[in-house]
Amino acid sequence: MPSDPWVYVLDEQELCDSRPRVVRPRGVPVLLIKKKGEIYALTNKCSHMGCPLDCGTLTGFVLECPCHDWKYDIRTGVFLGAAEISLKAYEWRITEKRVFIKIEV
Repeated sequence: MPSDPWVYVLDEQELCDSRPRVVRPRGVPVLLIKKKGEIYALTNKCSHMGCPLDCGTLTGFVLECPCHDWKYDIRTGVFLGAAEISLKAYEWRITEKRVFIKIEV
């Protein structure tokens, strides 16, 4: 029987607006960013060389990689320099003020 793909990662109150937070559901590094009441869940690895994005700079909805300045739209995960490159985005949900990320295994 397959396991439930929804993994609890943290309580909603632990997310601060515009402050990236790394969680590791089932060992997968996921970057959560709360911006203007919405949550975005993306892989925490830059598409270029795998640098961790949680140390990057967030300006508006643009996250800049700290290693080589690649810029991504956090709403879609799309690299602003070439639309065919993007970060993996994860589905998320809030149940009883608890944040869950969907991790397929």
